[in-house]
Amino acid sequence: MKHYLLLIFFLLCGVLVQAQEGWTLQRCIDYAFEHNIQIQQSKVSLQIAEANKLQATGLVLPNLNASGTHGYNFGQTIDPFTNTFATTRIQSNSFSMATNLILFNGFQNLNSIKQAGINVEVQEAQIEKMQNDIALSIANSFLNVLFNREFLAIAKSNRDATALQADRIGKLVDAGQLTQGDLSDVTAQLMLDEANVVANTNSLQLAMLSLTQLLQLPADLARDFDITIPSDNEIEGLELIGNAEVAVNAALNNFPEVKGAQSSVLSAERGLAIARGGISPVLSASYSVGTGYSGANKIGVGDPITFYPQIGITQNGDAVWTIIPQQTYADFETKAFGDQLKDNTNQSLFFSLRIPLFNGFTTYTNIKRAEANLLNAQYNLDLTRQQLEQDVLRAYADAQASLSNYQASLKTVEASQVAFDFAKIRFEQGVINSVDYQSARIRLDNARATLLQNKYDYVFKVKVIDFYLGKAITLR
Repeated sequence: MKHYLLLIFFLLCGVLVQAQEGWTLQRCIDYAFEHNIQIQQSKVSLQIAEANKLQATGLVLPNLNASGTHGYNFGQTIDPFTNTFATTRIQSNSFSMATNLILFNGFQNLNSIKQAGINVEVQEAQIEKMQNDIALSIANSFLNVLFNREFLAIAKSNRDATALQADRIGKLVDAGQLTQGDLSDVTAQLMLDEANVVANTNSLQLAMLSLTQLLQLPADLARDFDITIPSDNEIEGLELIGNAEVAVNAALNNFPEVKGAQSSVLSAERGLAIARGGISPVLSASYSVGTGYSGANKIGVGDPITFYPQIGITQNGDAVWTIIPQQTYADFETKAFGDQLKDNTNQSLFFSLRIPLFNGFTTYTNIKRAEANLLNAQYNLDLTRQQLEQDVLRAYADAQASLSNYQASLKTVEASQVAFDFAKIRFEQGVINSVDYQSARIRLDNARATLLQNKYDYVFKVKVIDFYLGKAITLR
């Protein structure tokens, strides 16, 4: 029992540890790929495209249909199997199987198969594009959480430093070295720092809420959601490539937008071929086999009776009898069901040729419409390439500017930190008043805030360039 209790304890500890693990950027992206509703809808559209491809493939195969009937006839009718009049209730059955195959129709069916396969590729590219867009949005939201978390840490650090400063000045006021006004200024700054902590806490919560909503987390996961903070090396070790053309070429060759647009052009080309196939003659073949049963189909029972039937009357009124003997039976019964099915079997084979001559300009307009669709797809491909190239170049320019801002912010923080440290010493020595001291503190805080903004802006824009290069969006 002790061993079982220990096992359960360690299992529970493992579950708790797993539940308390933070979410990395990669885990967030993986979760979104698996659970995002828009992505799941796109996967359903992919299934529909694959079903359409299967249906198009079936068009080149012969169809096969079977049918059967069972019925009763009342009143006088000609039995289809005995070709005699029936006046009583007669049971009848018929069974048939037929197949039809299009031998040639201007290769429309073959082009439909190829077009359906290309449409599957278009939908796959659409899913990949949606995943890329969601990954970028999650990365931006994830970095926003990191930014607000660090900003909150700075606010708490400032509050704690101000609290220590207020405690020290209070002691100096008690000793008569500083005035009550100096203590009031520091106390006011402490209250302001407390308000900043509250404000930044709210900003962090809103950033976390935005990320959880973007991930579409259920309430039970969102309640304990937290992220894993990457190390400084993982963030500050990012480097921007030296040439934008590398990213442009990689994006043009690999991005799903371009692949999808190229596939759309191929699909439109097949659509045009299908439309042109409408002017071609259609050659088809059909084959059928059938049989049936009739309750009016009778056969004799017992030994046959030979007789010579009368075939006419002479001028004298004498009967004329045939010299050919015929046979009949004293009693009859319905022919067996199986024997009738075997004896009534019939087969047919037909070939048909349909030559379209005029159909109200339907084929002509279909061709013109397909040509317009192809031209539009080609324009869309050119536009997609142009837009993607502009996006990459703009992103690279933004990343360069962000790097410059980040490097300038590092220097500004370094200088502000030196100025603040010097102001702190002078304030403690009574050389400057609290207003000058707080001004130096504010300049340092502003420099730190700008540094954080520029740092995460630079990180995101470098990841965007990596994204265009075909690299995974992660902070590893």
